Amino acid sequence: MSGEEAPTQQQEPEQVKKPDEPPPAAAPAPAEAKPESGSSRPAAAEEEKTISYRALVLTGYGGYEKIKLQVKSMNKSQLKAGEVLVRVKACGLNFAELLGKQGLYELLPSPPITLGMEGSGVIEAVAEDVTDRKVSN
Repeated sequence: MSGEEAPTQQQEPEQVKKPDEPPPAAAPAPAEAKPESGSSRPAAAEEEKTISYRALVLTGYGGYEKIKLQVKSMNKSQLKAGEVLVRVKACGLNFAELLGKQGLYELLPSPPITLGMEGSGVIEAVAEDVTDRKVSN
C-alpha cells in the first residue's frame, strides 16, 4: 500500500456540498423550445431532452485528489446500439478501480475515465435494438 489514508466520512469533498442533492437541472435543449407554427414534433422533442448527471472521474494517477466529482450533460437520444440508460441509486468503487487510481491496474483505460463499475438502479431508457430489458415504471 502507499500509506495513503482514505478520507474520513466527516470530510466532505470540495465539489459536493450535499450528497443527497440532485444534480443541477440542465438548460433546456433547443428542441424543447416552443414549437414553430405548423411544426408538431413532441416525440422528437422528448427524445432530444438533455439530462444532467454526476460522475466520479479519475483525472490522473495518484491520491484521492485525482478523483473529481463532475456534473455532466447528455442527450437521451445519444444511446448507441445495445445500450441502456440507468438512474443509479447506489454505486461503489471496487478494488480494480482503486488500483487503477494508482496506475497499478493495466486493464483500465488511461485517465480521464469515469469510475463506478459496480452499481444498481432503475432503467430509464433503452436503445431501439434492446429487447431483453425495458424501462422501469
